[in-house]
Amino acid sequence: MDKRALAMSLLLGGIAFVGLLHTVLAYVFDTGLEQVGLLVAATCVVGIVLVNIRP
Repeated sequence: MDKRALAMSLLLGGIAFVGLLHTVLAYVFDTGLEQVGLLVAATCVVGIVLVNIRP
């Protein structure tokens, strides 16, 4: 794994964590925005997979 892929994976992992945290907090405070956090987290997970696929 090169440095660029590692940096991108860590960045996307951090954003995915924030998305999951947003989902949990939206559920706890009943704001109705759970889907936003799930969409952000899912998009980041797909991005991590795409970054780490070897051509």
